[in-house]
Amino acid sequence: MTKRKEVLAQIVSELSEGNLPETASGTGRVARSFSGITVRDTAHRWLGEADGIKNSTKARYRQHLEALETYTGNIEVTQINRTLALAFMDHLKRTPSERTGQPLSARSLQSYQCCLASYWRVLDHWGLVDPDVRNPFSSLLRRVAGQKKKTDPREKKLRPITREEAESLLTYIAANSALKYQLEMFVTVRLLWVTGCRLNEICGRYLSDIDDRGEYICINIPESKTEAGKRSVMIVGDDDCALLRKAMKKAAIVEPSCPENEGRLFPRINLGGYDKQPSHYLGKALEKARKNLEADNSKWDMHSFRRTAVSALVNAGVAREARNLAVGHSNKDDIGISVYAKRAELDDVILSTFKALYGELGGSLVSPPVRPKAN
Repeated sequence: MTKRKEVLAQIVSELSEGNLPETASGTGRVARSFSGITVRDTAHRWLGEADGIKNSTKARYRQHLEALETYTGNIEVTQINRTLALAFMDHLKRTPSERTGQPLSARSLQSYQCCLASYWRVLDHWGLVDPDVRNPFSSLLRRVAGQKKKTDPREKKLRPITREEAESLLTYIAANSALKYQLEMFVTVRLLWVTGCRLNEICGRYLSDIDDRGEYICINIPESKTEAGKRSVMIVGDDDCALLRKAMKKAAIVEPSCPENEGRLFPRINLGGYDKQPSHYLGKALEKARKNLEADNSKWDMHSFRRTAVSALVNAGVAREARNLAVGHSNKDDIGISVYAKRAELDDVILSTFKALYGELGGSLVSPPVRPKAN
């Protein structure tokens, strides 16, 4: 609640700016008073700061949030709950589209839910809602008993990245000195390849998280999207260690782009997104580089480095517990096979498995030769 009070005071101060009495005109204008933070206030601030959302998407989100504001009477965000969220979704289903006069399509309803669920996560990040309350806008379109599950028409095509593709990306980065974050991009790609980390787990590191132990370098990841993700990863290649040491030396003398970047491994990167992360703009730069490669690179992305690492560990026969420890997965579910290595080349591990099966069975069945049928 302390965080909520601080953020509340900051937002009230920002929203009140410019609304002080005007003495020049002779008729003073009274500043607005805020008893709390409303849907309109927070929606305006979110979309104003959301520099990572396309303008077309931002316009659509603004329309969705204005509909929520109208339906609720611009209530304070602390009054939003699951009952209100469900009622609002039922209201949308009953309200015809202003453009077509027909009921809203499933795609439009899904857009509303995506927008509102993201909006709640921003409120939670700002500390304006109870962090123990489940997102009231999640799963609003959940199926009822007996309803047929809708199939996702989008092709699940992302796969692990190959060595040739990764080296092609590195070559492009190395050859383009005009890239704003050339060194940061180069170091990140090299480290993603040998660690299987998520992008922000690399570019969000501080120098204090890195322990150079001579023969190898240990990188501590103290925060992650899951509890299992809080771990240490080891850089064991000589060339990779030398590259990381070079980046650390440069980080110690480079002017940070903002005070929050003081002491980071990549202090020059601008922070972006509602949660102000270094992966925001670095991820955009890496994606742009990927799309500029000559070959068809539509079937992998930056997260594919993680898919490659898990697939390699599976092929190497590393035990599930050790594999999960290295990449930060919980041991209750083995998503290495079902998710990350789903579209990987696993011929080595499959071949060794069937060889083990063959040996355990005692080889082929012994049977008499088949006699040809008499004429």
